[in-house]
Amino acid sequence: MSNFKDVFTRFINLAVANEKLLAIPTIEPIERKILHLLVTYWERKQPITVVETMSITDEISTSTVFRYLKKLRQKGYVELVQDEIDNRIKYVTPTKQTDQYFAQLGKLMVEATK
Repeated sequence: MSNFKDVFTRFINLAVANEKLLAIPTIEPIERKILHLLVTYWERKQPITVVETMSITDEISTSTVFRYLKKLRQKGYVELVQDEIDNRIKYVTPTKQTDQYFAQLGKLMVEATK
Protein backbone atom coordinates (compact mmCIF):
# COMPACT_ATOMS: atom_id res chain seq x y z
CA MET A 1 0.00 0.00 0.00
CA SER A 2 1.14 3.53 -0.70
CA ASN A 3 2.18 5.82 2.05
CA PHE A 4 -0.48 7.87 3.80
CA LYS A 5 0.53 11.10 2.07
CA ASP A 6 -0.16 9.55 -1.34
CA VAL A 7 -3.53 8.21 -0.18
CA PHE A 8 -4.51 11.59 1.22
CA THR A 9 -3.37 13.37 -1.94
CA ARG A 10 -5.47 10.98 -4.07
CA PHE A 11 -8.45 11.59 -1.78
CA ILE A 12 -8.13 15.38 -2.08
CA ASN A 13 -7.83 15.17 -5.86
CA LEU A 14 -10.90 12.92 -6.05
CA ALA A 15 -12.86 15.17 -3.69
CA VAL A 16 -12.06 18.31 -5.69
CA ALA A 17 -12.98 16.65 -8.99
CA ASN A 18 -16.09 15.09 -7.48
CA GLU A 19 -17.35 18.39 -6.03
CA LYS A 20 -17.47 19.82 -9.54
CA LEU A 21 -19.62 16.88 -10.71
CA LEU A 22 -22.09 16.73 -7.81
CA ALA A 23 -25.58 18.05 -8.32
CA ILE A 24 -25.52 19.68 -4.89
CA PRO A 25 -24.35 23.22 -4.09
CA THR A 26 -20.62 23.63 -3.62
CA ILE A 27 -19.30 24.24 -0.14
CA GLU A 28 -16.91 27.04 0.68
CA PRO A 29 -13.91 26.22 2.91
CA ILE A 30 -15.39 27.84 6.04
CA GLU A 31 -18.72 26.09 5.42
CA ARG A 32 -16.84 22.80 5.07
CA LYS A 33 -15.02 23.38 8.37
CA ILE A 34 -18.29 24.15 10.16
CA LEU A 35 -19.95 21.04 8.70
CA HIS A 36 -16.97 18.89 9.73
CA LEU A 37 -17.20 20.21 13.28
CA LEU A 38 -20.97 19.74 13.39
CA VAL A 39 -20.80 16.14 12.19
CA THR A 40 -18.90 15.22 15.34
CA TYR A 41 -21.98 16.22 17.35
CA TRP A 42 -24.46 14.61 14.97
CA GLU A 43 -22.63 11.28 14.92
CA ARG A 44 -22.81 11.13 18.71
CA LYS A 45 -26.53 12.02 18.52
CA GLN A 46 -25.69 15.10 20.59
CA PRO A 47 -27.99 18.04 19.82
CA ILE A 48 -26.30 21.36 19.16
CA THR A 49 -28.03 24.73 19.23
CA VAL A 50 -27.39 27.70 16.98
CA VAL A 51 -25.78 29.53 19.90
CA GLU A 52 -23.50 26.57 20.65
CA THR A 53 -22.62 26.29 16.96
CA MET A 54 -21.55 29.93 16.90
CA SER A 55 -18.88 29.06 19.49
CA ILE A 56 -17.89 25.71 17.94
CA THR A 57 -14.36 26.93 17.20
CA ASP A 58 -12.04 29.67 18.38
CA GLU A 59 -10.58 30.00 14.87
CA ILE A 60 -13.69 31.66 13.42
CA SER A 61 -15.60 34.55 15.00
CA THR A 62 -19.13 33.89 16.19
CA SER A 63 -20.59 36.35 13.69
CA THR A 64 -18.74 34.65 10.82
CA VAL A 65 -19.94 31.21 11.94
CA PHE A 66 -23.50 32.54 12.08
CA ARG A 67 -23.21 34.08 8.60
CA TYR A 68 -21.91 30.80 7.13
CA LEU A 69 -24.49 28.78 9.04
CA LYS A 70 -27.15 30.85 7.27
CA LYS A 71 -25.47 30.05 3.94
CA LEU A 72 -25.40 26.34 4.76
CA ARG A 73 -29.11 26.54 5.53
CA GLN A 74 -29.84 28.36 2.26
CA LYS A 75 -27.87 25.73 0.34
CA GLY A 76 -29.83 22.93 2.02
CA TYR A 77 -27.06 21.42 4.16
CA VAL A 78 -28.57 22.19 7.57
CA GLU A 79 -31.98 22.76 9.07
CA LEU A 80 -32.88 24.71 12.16
CA VAL A 81 -35.35 22.82 14.33
CA GLN A 82 -37.19 24.68 17.05
CA ASP A 83 -37.08 23.28 20.58
CA GLU A 84 -40.40 21.76 21.63
CA ILE A 85 -40.44 23.54 24.99
CA ASP A 86 -38.59 26.82 24.43
CA ASN A 87 -39.31 28.45 21.05
CA ARG A 88 -36.23 30.65 21.39
CA ILE A 89 -33.91 27.64 21.08
CA LYS A 90 -33.12 26.24 17.63
CA TYR A 91 -31.07 23.13 16.96
CA VAL A 92 -28.79 22.74 13.95
CA THR A 93 -29.54 19.42 12.25
CA PRO A 94 -28.22 17.76 9.08
CA THR A 95 -30.32 17.26 5.98
CA LYS A 96 -30.39 14.33 3.55
CA GLN A 97 -28.13 16.41 1.33
CA THR A 98 -25.55 16.55 4.13
CA ASP A 99 -25.79 12.79 4.61
CA GLN A 100 -25.22 12.35 0.85
CA TYR A 101 -22.24 14.70 0.97
CA PHE A 102 -20.52 12.76 3.77
CA ALA A 103 -21.41 9.40 2.20
CA GLN A 104 -19.79 10.54 -1.04
CA LEU A 105 -16.66 11.65 0.84
CA GLY A 106 -16.55 8.23 2.49
CA LYS A 107 -16.71 6.51 -0.90
CA LEU A 108 -13.88 8.72 -2.15
CA MET A 109 -11.76 7.80 0.87
CA VAL A 110 -12.21 4.11 0.11
CA GLU A 111 -11.39 4.69 -3.55
CA ALA A 112 -8.26 6.67 -2.65
CA THR A 113 -6.90 3.64 -0.78
CA LYS A 114 -7.12 1.40 -3.85
